[in-house]
Amino acid sequence: MLDYHAALAQLLDSHKCSQTVEILPLSAAANRILAEPLSARYPSPMFDNSAMDGYAVCDPEGRLNTFAVVSRTQAGEAPAAALQAGETVRIFTGAPVPAGATAVVMQENAEFSDGLLHIGKPTEAGANIRYRAEEIEAGQMLLPQGTRLSAAALGLAASQGYAELPVFKPLKATVFSSGNELAEPGKPLSDGHIYDANRYQLLAWLAAQGIETADGGILPDDLAATETALADAARRSDIIITSGGASVGEADWLKQAVENLGTLAVHTLAVKPGKPFGWGHIGAANVFVLPGNPVAAFVTAQILLLPVLAKLSGKAAPYALPQITARAAFSTRKAIKRREFLRVTYRTSDDGATMAELLPNQGSAMLATCTAATALCEIPAGETVSEGGRVLLHLLP
Repeated sequence: MLDYHAALAQLLDSHKCSQTVEILPLSAAANRILAEPLSARYPSPMFDNSAMDGYAVCDPEGRLNTFAVVSRTQAGEAPAAALQAGETVRIFTGAPVPAGATAVVMQENAEFSDGLLHIGKPTEAGANIRYRAEEIEAGQMLLPQGTRLSAAALGLAASQGYAELPVFKPLKATVFSSGNELAEPGKPLSDGHIYDANRYQLLAWLAAQGIETADGGILPDDLAATETALADAARRSDIIITSGGASVGEADWLKQAVENLGTLAVHTLAVKPGKPFGWGHIGAANVFVLPGNPVAAFVTAQILLLPVLAKLSGKAAPYALPQITARAAFSTRKAIKRREFLRVTYRTSDDGATMAELLPNQGSAMLATCTAATALCEIPAGETVSEGGRVLLHLLP
């Protein structure tokens, strides 16, 4: 059986982004992947400015507490004339600081009497002044290629005057489930049938990744029908994702259909849950075959499919879920031969430690725990967990 880390390395090594690039206005670029590095056009801040409403004072020696008010400046105006020692300018947040100003005194720390500004004690040099280029120099890297354009990233680009950005076109995915035993939710169940859960969880999960999705429906246990559906999906999709039909059962035609149309490597993974997993190609479309058990499909999507889709989308590394270590609030009694991913929640204890708590019902068909889980706890093959011991968590979105 192939170890999880070996499988992930093979996946990432054998896939790369080939998405075309389009130029979008900022208003349409949210959550897209930046296709080129972005450099700062201007220093940030662009000029020395006030971080507070108050008074810009000139006190070169740091000893004065009385000043003559000579002017007033607010945001959007040119800076006041240069200050001399003992002079101050009424100033507002974001307004340019005049030459000669050594600090900005917050308005609540100042008062007037006899026509002069009085402060309780001299202000430290540089206080409440945002200096030109103290954050970013012109020409500095602003956003690297592969950045997912969050609200903050778009705000940063806008602050530098960018009105549009080059982004990768989103992946297009068609999602199938496989098996005659599956029924559509909302329809009556016949004997021996179950409702299809995998397709709906995968469609929702992919949409959350910014991937355009198409519902391919349920593939029957029929070779010709499966080939026709897959060939059609390959013509209009960048990726095809299926669940079920990847084992060695006599009625599992999916593997044969993919091999007839393209290539497929099916691996038995040393992972629990998620033993059967495959990937290949039909034409230019990447194909990924997930296990049929709902929890196994959920877990392999998070630990294997997510990283490779992130790379195919053009996202920069790291591709996988964020990881932290925690203290186990549970123990396991028996070591198994496969690397196990347990559904857990995590919390902060009274002493500040991050604690991982095991959810009940860890079977590979028990999907309810996936809705409560906030992390997957990775247990290496052949190891057990002792309460209070350190464990590795993969944090779920």
